Amino acid sequence: MLLTDYGTRDHYVGQVKAVIAGIAPSSPIIDLSHEVHPFAVDEGAWMLETALPVLPENAIVLAVVDPGVGTPRKPIAVRYAGRDFVGPDNGLLSTAFPAEMRRKLRSAATVAVPALDGLDVRELCEPQFRRPAVSRTFHGRDIFAPAAAHIAAGVNFRQFGPPVARAVVLPEWGAMPQAMGQLQSYVVHVDRYGNLITTIRASQLFPSFELVVNNVVIDRHVRTFGDAAADEAFCHVDSSGFIAIAVKEASAAERLGVARGTPVTVRAR
Repeated sequence: MLLTDYGTRDHYVGQVKAVIAGIAPSSPIIDLSHEVHPFAVDEGAWMLETALPVLPENAIVLAVVDPGVGTPRKPIAVRYAGRDFVGPDNGLLSTAFPAEMRRKLRSAATVAVPALDGLDVRELCEPQFRRPAVSRTFHGRDIFAPAAAHIAAGVNFRQFGPPVARAVVLPEWGAMPQAMGQLQSYVVHVDRYGNLITTIRASQLFPSFELVVNNVVIDRHVRTFGDAAADEAFCHVDSSGFIAIAVKEASAAERLGVARGTPVTVRAR
């Protein structure tokens, strides 16, 4: 499975797929998305987390949102719960790690990798599993794609490099408690319809609540788009399990003047 911020206009995704096909030609390639907002590690990590429930057993996930490409940040592979994740050590692969590594964090942090059965984190540093010439700016093609393909081809996971003792992870997704009866969140993703997907989990909501985004109060909650009136801003539980803000058959992003990263407040009523 591939996730990147490369987009589809340029040749980058095609070259990554070509490298994989040259090493593991019988391995199917599924595109999760190549439209992660450029450099938005948090959005990519969120997409991976929402995809986790539908990943098949023994899935290999290649994820590249890598603003630190060419810097000392490590290229890593994570094996846990029967799945393999390949990408940069910048928090993008957070969902590959056990939840206890993330539970008490409030921001991205470098934390110790626990000694747990089934968890193995390796630095991708063995040259035989890279392309012969490694670009300083295209590790997706030259380091990550070959590693993912060699995993698919059956290379022993331990051969890729030494164990990683500490890794960068993001906190668990969810709104953060603020004042009494108030949670703070933000828009982590704007989909092609203009729906605003927040980091608020449905399980966090108060029995009665309202959302505030860009000084607009959203107090209409619906189960489906069909339950909303035309031109009405409302919120609902998205298929991801997070709260989304939408406008029926229109773009909430345009209507409300909201972009990715805009704060969203939940207030009890």
